Amino acid sequence: MKKSLHYFVLVLIVFTLCLTPIQALSSGKLGTILSNGVALEELPNLVNGKVVLKGSTSKDKIKVIVSKDNIANWYDVNLTNGKYNEEIWLINGKGKYKVSVVVHEYDRTYSYGPTIEINNNVDVNRFLVPTKHVESNNEEIIELAKNITQYSTTSIDKAKDIYNWVSKNIEYDYDKYLRQVNKNYDNEYGALHTLRTKTGVCYDYSVLVAALGRSVGLQVKVIKGNFVNPYRNELHAWNEIYIPEEDRWINVDTTFAHSLGTNYFDNSDFYVDHEKLSEY
Repeated sequence: MKKSLHYFVLVLIVFTLCLTPIQALSSGKLGTILSNGVALEELPNLVNGKVVLKGSTSKDKIKVIVSKDNIANWYDVNLTNGKYNEEIWLINGKGKYKVSVVVHEYDRTYSYGPTIEINNNVDVNRFLVPTKHVESNNEEIIELAKNITQYSTTSIDKAKDIYNWVSKNIEYDYDKYLRQVNKNYDNEYGALHTLRTKTGVCYDYSVLVAALGRSVGLQVKVIKGNFVNPYRNELHAWNEIYIPEEDRWINVDTTFAHSLGTNYFDNSDFYVDHEKLSEY
């Protein structure tokens, strides 16, 4: 029913990069790498599961690419008076990672700025930490999640309270959905954006659930899949939440709970109209 995730992925796939990555040499132990109008503070070679990227730029828009073993993850970067400070978790296991800052040129074309290589020696549970658009380390997210779950005594209570809050307080953004249908991908996504605007499409609902849940210690997956109906399948997004007391994952769909007014919390017939394709 909702196509947000499909179009979001396509946007990332069609990004092109011009020039070649420049890995600058530093002077001293830890200095600053300067390239293509971007300054990036160097990192130690060995890190424990995450990096904090700090620096400055004269450019209007930059992003970060974190790559390992032919897997590349793109991250948005918030600029404040030309400065940035981004925490990024290394979710693809132990080993060597390449971290590149890229500069927006035009349309979906980016050029390389500073690039560094690091070695991660910690396996990270990606379903517990902040990931792209799942800002579970943001203070607004943390405080809201604590408030929502303040009377919860079990993991399933926490999950249900978060499900209820998101279902009741976030409105479906039909204008955003139509923009995507018309191949206009210039939209903002993410848990924090959804919380602040109180609107979103299915992807936004699911990343908000994930951010709230992870911030209070729940393992939460963002699921990419299809809404299944007799006429056609449409790309959709929802969540799985781990309940350790019962050693199982439960399905929740806050988009449909809001839009259809029907229970989609751990219902036994969930996969009658859902088809799972992948998880994030």
